[in-house]
Amino acid sequence: MSKFNNNINKIIIFSFFLKLVFAFFFHEKNLSDEWAVLFKNFQSFKSYSYYIFDGQAIPSSYMPPLYFVFIYLNKFLSFDKINFLYLIYFNQVLISSITVYFFYKLCKNFFDERFSLLGTFLFSVFPLIAYSNGLISSACLQLFFYLLFINLFLELLSNEINKKNLFLLALTSAFTLLLRGEFLIIFLFSLTFLVLFNKKKLVNSLIILLLTIALVSPYLIRNYKNTGNIHLVNVTGYALWKGNNQLAKVEGFHNSLHPEKSESWPKILEFDDLYKKLDKLEKDKKYEIYRDKVFKDEALKNVNQDKQRYLVLYLKKIFSYFFLDLNSSIKNYYNIFHIAPIILFSICSIPGAIIGLKKIKNSKIIYLLLLTCFLTAFISIFFILPRYKISIISFQIIFSLFFFKYLFEKKIFT
Repeated sequence: MSKFNNNINKIIIFSFFLKLVFAFFFHEKNLSDEWAVLFKNFQSFKSYSYYIFDGQAIPSSYMPPLYFVFIYLNKFLSFDKINFLYLIYFNQVLISSITVYFFYKLCKNFFDERFSLLGTFLFSVFPLIAYSNGLISSACLQLFFYLLFINLFLELLSNEINKKNLFLLALTSAFTLLLRGEFLIIFLFSLTFLVLFNKKKLVNSLIILLLTIALVSPYLIRNYKNTGNIHLVNVTGYALWKGNNQLAKVEGFHNSLHPEKSESWPKILEFDDLYKKLDKLEKDKKYEIYRDKVFKDEALKNVNQDKQRYLVLYLKKIFSYFFLDLNSSIKNYYNIFHIAPIILFSICSIPGAIIGLKKIKNSKIIYLLLLTCFLTAFISIFFILPRYKISIISFQIIFSLFFFKYLFEKKIFT
C-alpha cells in the first residue's frame, strides 16, 4: 500500500509543479469575452447579467453560473491584495492535480497497477490539459467534474452504490450542469445506459435524476421567475448558429453582436437578414430567450437550404474533434508539443478501443466507448475549439493504453 501511495503521490506532485510552470508562462493576462462582461456588470449592478438596457441589468442565463462563482470566489479570497487571476490559475492547477487521482481511479477499472500508473503519468503531463490551467475557461473544472462523475457512475454500473455515493453522484451532476450546459446530454445518456444495461437500476437512476433536479432547482426557479421559461442556459441557439452559418469553419464564426453596439456590427452581407431580426428584438428580461431563438432559427434555415455543405462541415468537425483541425486559425495550434500527443493518442485509441472491447467485454468499456462516440457526434453539431478536446482526451488515453499493452505483450516494444 505504501508503494502505491508513494507512486501516485509522486505523479500528482510532479503534475502540480509542471502545471504551475505552464500556468506561469502561458496564461491569459485579463478576463475576456463573456466572463469580462459578466464580471464587470456584477461589480456595477450586483447582478449576474450579461446585458444592460437603459441602465437596467437583465438577469442572465447566457452562461452557466458555476465558473463565474469560481472567478468571483477567487476575487473575494484575494482581498484585493494580489491579482486575483493568479489565484484562479493557482487553484486551477491544484484542482487539475487532484483530477490526476480521479484518472488513476478510472484506469484501475481496466488495468493493473503498472499500466494504471503509466496512463496516469501520461495524463498528468498531457500538454493540452496543462495549458488549460492558464485559461479563464471552465475546461479545468469541467475535466475535474467529468472524471469524478464517470468514476462514480462506473461504480454504480457494476455494483450497488451506497446512499452517500448516490448523493455524491447527484451533487456532482448538479455542479457539472451548472458548469457546462452540454453535460445535460451526457447525464441523460448515462442514466439511460444504466437502465438499458441493468433494469434493476431503474430506481437508482430515478433517484439520481430527482436529486439532481432538486439540487439545481434554485437556479431553474431563478430563471423561471426572470423569464417565465424553465432552462439552464440561453446559448444553445447561438452556439448552433456559430457553427452553422454562411462563414462558419470547424472552429465556428465568432461575432458577439451585442445589442447596444449594433452600429458597430461588421457589415457582412450574408448576415444582413439576421442583423435586422436582432435589431427588432424587445430589450426586456426575455431578450436572451428571443435572441437565442433567432440564432437557432437562422442556423436551422442555413442547414435546410444547403444540407450537403453543412453535412461536409459536420464531418470535418467530427474529424477535428476526434483527431485534429487541419485548418485552424488558433494561435500556436500547430505547435509540435500540442499536436504530437493529440495525433498519437487519437490514432492509437481506435485499435485500442477494439482491443479493449474484445478483451474485457463488460458494461464499463462499452459505456466509455459509446460515450466517446456520442460526445463526438453531439459536440460536432456546434463548433470545435481546441480546448473542447479535453472532454474525450481522457477516454482516448485509456483506449490507447489497451493498444500499448497489446504491443507490450506481443513484445513489439522489447
